[in-house]
Amino acid sequence: MRGKALLSILAGASWLVAGSAYAENQPQGSLIELHSCEVYAGGCTVSSEAQQDSRYMLQVWDFTGGSWQGVELNGLKVAVLETTSTGNLADAGARPDHSVVYLPDSANAAQQAALLEWLKSRDAQLAASSIQTHVVPVAVTSSDSGVKVTAGQFVSLQTTAMGECKDRVCGEELWYEPSIKTSRFTVALNGGSQVNEPLLQLKWSDHGKRSVFVARFGESGLAKNTFVSSLEWCGPIKGLF
Repeated sequence: MRGKALLSILAGASWLVAGSAYAENQPQGSLIELHSCEVYAGGCTVSSEAQQDSRYMLQVWDFTGGSWQGVELNGLKVAVLETTSTGNLADAGARPDHSVVYLPDSANAAQQAALLEWLKSRDAQLAASSIQTHVVPVAVTSSDSGVKVTAGQFVSLQTTAMGECKDRVCGEELWYEPSIKTSRFTVALNGGSQVNEPLLQLKWSDHGKRSVFVARFGESGLAKNTFVSSLEWCGPIKGLF
């Protein structure tokens, strides 16, 4: 499966599966997770970024079904920005110092409260951090070229599929996994991102890094954090998506 097929993952055409694959009413959908360090690279790049260039993370959750505490979440989107003064937020179990949650202005008060509680239930590290919130338009749009994310005037991100395998450098590999357990995931290219968050006094821009995870969450009965490898999107074997 080559780049065109991978783009279908990013575009969301294959993120939905038969309803029987989900536990009844379990929140489900897609996750886009942007890091300030590369997650698929050579060892030298990973080592050089591990401390100073790995302190920011953005998660965007796009719900395609389910509810939480009796509140319907289908169709909602929520984003979370996390920062730390030390350590690497791409490491498993890393704890942010500060977090900003971008709650969708399309949600009612009960839905906004349910989204915040669901996020805390998914991530004990987030729940333990200092959390602030904005209520803004949160959008996730897809096309053949990738996925675009915006959260008000504070966040923008454009993802694209990683290039064909023949264009990659020998020795590059996957070093991290999504910070939260997902069903299956792949790595995408940051085609351009801008974060300007006054609550954290943070201005963060990036592009050209293999620093984005695209994943499914909420599936039941499937392997957890299954990585769609280069063999699956470049070789003759059909991919998992």
